[in-house]
Amino acid sequence: MKYGGNSRVVSEKKAKAWCASKGNIPYFETSAKEGTNVEEAFQCIAKNALKSGEEEELYLPDTIDVGTSNQQRSTGCEC
Repeated sequence: MKYGGNSRVVSEKKAKAWCASKGNIPYFETSAKEGTNVEEAFQCIAKNALKSGEEEELYLPDTIDVGTSNQQRSTGCEC
């Protein structure tokens, strides 16, 4: 992983080992400045997110309609 210029902050070997230890997370060397692997990394992340979304059941709570109250309050105020 490079930060800013050409100096490497984390070694490639260490980054790949970390990705492997976290369940084989895909590893990409990217450069927004040079446009290297940015699209590929994004596509991989998006595909994995969509894939994991299909496997998990989405929780949708019951809705509450707060705008239709038929009760009148004793003060007559709607607030």
